[in-house]
Amino acid sequence: MVLMIVAGTYAVSLRQRQQRLQSLRAEHQRIEMELQRVKAIANESQPVVVLENGDTSLIVNRDNPKQQAPLFYY
Repeated sequence: MVLMIVAGTYAVSLRQRQQRLQSLRAEHQRIEMELQRVKAIANESQPVVVLENGDTSLIVNRDNPKQQAPLFYY
């Protein structure tokens, strides 16, 4: 009887461990996919310069500084 309880407890612990590993693998895969997405966004971003004076900030596009694009103040 004791042997059956020990074997049952061991089987349950193995099952829980397997579920935890599957959960961690899925989380790892999700994080990797999100990292790839963020890297792709970072590669597409345009270089900018932020000029600050007190509470005012000016963002300038470095690709074409003479461009008449709207400037962002915040």
